[in-house]
Amino acid sequence: MYDARALANFFLDRAERAGIGLTTMTLLKVLYFAHAWYLAKQGEPLVAQPFEAWKHGPVNRVVYDQFKHHKKRPIEGRAVSFDPRSMRYAQTTVIFDKDTSLFLQNIFDYYSSFHPFALSDLTHERGGPWDAVWSEAGERAVPGMIIPNDLIEAWFKANRALYWTDRERNQPT
Repeated sequence: MYDARALANFFLDRAERAGIGLTTMTLLKVLYFAHAWYLAKQGEPLVAQPFEAWKHGPVNRVVYDQFKHHKKRPIEGRAVSFDPRSMRYAQTTVIFDKDTSLFLQNIFDYYSSFHPFALSDLTHERGGPWDAVWSEAGERAVPGMIIPNDLIEAWFKANRALYWTDRERNQPT
């Protein structure tokens, strides 16, 4: 598992190299889809911090808190975390292995091309992980509105045809 801020920085770096200005909403949705597909394909979480069900879809609070001040503007800067060695906040980084880097690149290249509201709509599928938690909250309290990883994994395994590209549909999981 990786710190969500390091993954966010990976996507922000890729966006910068491609000349794409990422909004907080797009970043959060790309991060969610990366986590979901990693769960479906690898059977283990990609992101260490949980996703919560918010009005516009799944949100990783750690990343949201870093970039919320950008509102609808493209993000400038990178996520930071406390470095106990230097006793200060520093850019959150990690070196991904080749397979993980390729996976993240492919996820970013595909999902970053969608409008932020289209990404939000994709996360609102009826019966999907976000919908299940959001609907449950109408019946009873759902502490933190956390979307469980097992719910995400099961949904994306069962509904991969809704999201995968033609190339992905033809590859074994």
